[in-house]
Amino acid sequence: MPQQVFARIAVVGAVLLGVLVLCGVVLQQLAEPIKSPGARAIECTDADHRLAEQLTRDRVLSSPPSGTTLDRVDQAPCGGESDDWGLVSADIGLPPGTSMDPVLDHYRTLLTAGHWRIAPESGEWNPLCADRTTNGQQVRLILGFGRATPGPHTYGELGIDISFKPGGEDLRCHS
Repeated sequence: MPQQVFARIAVVGAVLLGVLVLCGVVLQQLAEPIKSPGARAIECTDADHRLAEQLTRDRVLSSPPSGTTLDRVDQAPCGGESDDWGLVSADIGLPPGTSMDPVLDHYRTLLTAGHWRIAPESGEWNPLCADRTTNGQQVRLILGFGRATPGPHTYGELGIDISFKPGGEDLRCHS
C-alpha cells in the first residue's frame, strides 16, 4: 500500500513538473518580440541620420507659439522601439487655459511656409497631419494632444512627430 501511494505521488509530481516546464517554455516564447511576417531589419544609414538632423531643425519643431514652451526634441533615425520608423519629435508645453485656435493657426502657417501638404481631415486628438518630401524621402508630421486638462479646448501638452520609413516607403497623410 505505501508503495502505491509513493507511486501515485511520483506520477503526480512528474506530471506537475512537466506542466511547469511547459508553462515556462510558453512564457519564454511570449516574452520574445513578435516579428511581422516578412519584417526586415533596416540598417540606419548616414542619409537617415542626416534626414533626422535636418528635420530636427525644421521650424515646426523649433518655433513654438508664443506663450508656450518647447519641452524637448528627440530623434531616432530608425529602428529601436519604433518598428524601423525614423522619428523626430517635440513636446510643446501649453499653459492652462490655452486656446487651441491660435496654436493651430501658428502651426498651419509654419507648415504652409515649409511646403508641407496639410491633410483636410483631422481627428480630435490629432488635429493636424501634413506630409512632404525632404531630400527625396517622404515624411509625415502629426500634431497631437498630450495630457488633457479640464475645460473645453484646453490642453497641457502638444506632441509633434515627424516620421519617415528608411528605405523610402510612402507615409502620406490619409485624406
